[in-house]
Amino acid sequence: MRALVLLASVVAVIYGANHMCWSVDQISNEIIKLADTNADGIVSLSELTDELLGDWNLSNGSCLGFHDFTTNWNLHFHDHHDTAHQFFNNLDLNGDKELCLTDVAVQIVTYDTNPTDGQIQPIEMNNFLHAVHPDSHKNGGHGNGC
Repeated sequence: MRALVLLASVVAVIYGANHMCWSVDQISNEIIKLADTNADGIVSLSELTDELLGDWNLSNGSCLGFHDFTTNWNLHFHDHHDTAHQFFNNLDLNGDKELCLTDVAVQIVTYDTNPTDGQIQPIEMNNFLHAVHPDSHKNGGHGNGC
């Protein structure tokens, strides 16, 4: 379940190049803001699930294809198109060119320091993104021209 929350955050996310030159830390903060509907600074499993099922249109019976993920990610988080593609590949654990709740769940559980609390703390989201985002090694912005 927590994986779904993290996936939602990650999925989180989506149009074109990173014109804003956001850092991975800034993307992490934005994911938290988008999914944290009660504004307590923590993303609960239900908030992440709502984000993934609503805005990302991801459900147990469906998966996001490469194109849909990249489009949504660029729209929300302004990454360069190539960066979003690589990010998708890093999230797609079985290499089937689809990102499903299972893929996201496995990724999120790996970085959840308290897997029984049903929450994704900001530090957990940040650690997750730094581990799987292609530009996580850069301290400043990423994408084209940053």
